[in-house]
Amino acid sequence: MIMKDRARPGIEKVCDAGLRRLWPDNPVAGKLEERRKQAEAGFGGEERVDSVLAEYRHPGPIRIIPDVGLVCGSRFQLDVLVLTQSWACLLEVKNISGRSVIKDIPPQLVRITKDGREEALGSPFAQLDSNLMLFRDWLHERNTPIPVYGAVVFAYPSQMVEAAAATHPILFPNRIPFFLRNLPGRPLLDEHDLNELTRQVLVSHEPYVQRPLCTMYPQVTERTVRTGAMCMACGEFGMRWRDRAWHCSCISRSAHVKAIQDWFHIFSGGMTNEECRRFLEVEDRHAARRMMKSAGLIEKGQGRWKTYHQP
Repeated sequence: MIMKDRARPGIEKVCDAGLRRLWPDNPVAGKLEERRKQAEAGFGGEERVDSVLAEYRHPGPIRIIPDVGLVCGSRFQLDVLVLTQSWACLLEVKNISGRSVIKDIPPQLVRITKDGREEALGSPFAQLDSNLMLFRDWLHERNTPIPVYGAVVFAYPSQMVEAAAATHPILFPNRIPFFLRNLPGRPLLDEHDLNELTRQVLVSHEPYVQRPLCTMYPQVTERTVRTGAMCMACGEFGMRWRDRAWHCSCISRSAHVKAIQDWFHIFSGGMTNEECRRFLEVEDRHAARRMMKSAGLIEKGQGRWKTYHQP
């Protein structure tokens, strides 16, 4: 039983906002295109695993929770959490093109592309070790004495994987049912306890808050992004606000909403009235205030220190 939907990665919206607002010759734009592709591939791999788990039939009650963010000292993110009356299992999902070589010293995954380029990434074994430790601590805080297992899942059998010393099982999705079915353990929880543990996980879940673009790439500043409202119909920037509507060759009453969302994906902190006017290229401070309110922003502070924030 899958207990919640998987959220799309927030980095997609950040990349989309950056690609809309950065000039095409900005070197960050090329990096965002690559990150956007990686995020989409990663999400597709996780969905592939979700589809296999949705069809899996366990001998006893089972609870499957995708995309879980928990806190135990520090925040940790689980791609998939599987709970039964006998054990918990964490699945670390990877969808990486090319050949993946997992090294132990130092712990890293080296991705080798078709043209021979090498890229060093974090080790999935090290990530799983960290998550196992933190989730065991999380269970201990709740007096839930069940064993916790883990595996690394590569989303497609076409992926080439090498690991000299595999400290955790490496699976493809079609092997997940066999792996789960053969995990050892006798029932330690009754079904009521399992439901209560599942409830605690769902209540404790904290969605990942995506960092804005300027904190990832400090070279992205107000001077490097295109300002103004963008027409979602024709793609033009520089729509003009008059008669309570945005005008280019088209007319829109809500073009500012998408532009304000772009601002928050790119810049950190709250938006001031002056920043709103400068970004939307409008002069009327009262019109800017109405636009921020209609975009769903929340006022904080008073007078000249007033800022507007996303809910």
